[in-house]
Amino acid sequence: MCKFILPSKKVQNMGGYIVENHSEFPFRDLIVGNPTNENVKLPVPIYTMEEVEQIKNLGIVTYEMQAGESLVEALQKVKDKIGKEPKRSNYW
Repeated sequence: MCKFILPSKKVQNMGGYIVENHSEFPFRDLIVGNPTNENVKLPVPIYTMEEVEQIKNLGIVTYEMQAGESLVEALQKVKDKIGKEPKRSNYW
């Protein structure tokens, strides 16, 4: 399985990594944020709700967007939860 690296204190829209024709997801889009100070590998693509639960178990902040919600507002909600991004000279 492929992995997506989510850098520390970063937020990512996982919409392009959700495979909707394998499972009925109760949300339109998934926003994830890494509140830790370490980079985290996330399994992608996401086929089932069990895989979403695995991401949550890694300590990742998740927000399940519903139809009609603003992507910009959803991203900001997760950014507010994970804290300020540190200044970086590189990501690795």
